[in-house]
Amino acid sequence: MNKRLGQTVVSVAFALLAGTTMAAEHSYDYAELRYNLVDIDDFGDGDGIELAGSVAVHENVHIFGSYEKLDYDGNVDSNFLQIGAGYMMPIATGADFVARLSYFTGDVDVGPVSFDDDGFGISAGVRKSFAQEFEGRVFLNHVDLDESGGTTSVEVAGDYFFNEQWAAGVGLEFGDDETVLSLGGRYYFGRMGRR
Repeated sequence: MNKRLGQTVVSVAFALLAGTTMAAEHSYDYAELRYNLVDIDDFGDGDGIELAGSVAVHENVHIFGSYEKLDYDGNVDSNFLQIGAGYMMPIATGADFVARLSYFTGDVDVGPVSFDDDGFGISAGVRKSFAQEFEGRVFLNHVDLDESGGTTSVEVAGDYFFNEQWAAGVGLEFGDDETVLSLGGRYYFGRMGRR
């Protein structure tokens, strides 16, 4: 993502944040487990698990985190931890705008050699309920790591709700040179996933 686009996303996000006190439409209290399949151009394929969660600390603010462990072809492994905070607000019936800032830290192991890396991420997007049982999400994500550089991606995902607490879904994330297919489930606690 170029600098001007990043500044625009941040400016729009904070302008929207300053103009509302309405509560978010969806629950941001959940834990999830996902299985990720990764394809990186000129590098290879990988797969692994991701544990993630989110807790609302205010009607419009949540904190979140995730841990991802991936194994790639050629005896390459990666472990990354992400922690951050987000702001959410309704923009239409059944739809929330969400903006997030996060910190990444982790390592990549290539055989016996290990490389540490860390950096920051920003994302903005929309969560939308299309029916009582189905929710969709679209996000623009940017991560800038000290050693690996920056990457921008578009994430499209959907969840099917079996009831107010349990949902399962699929996601696709398309980056500069990386594609991720994600399958998993969410458990909502506290304020339920559906009102």
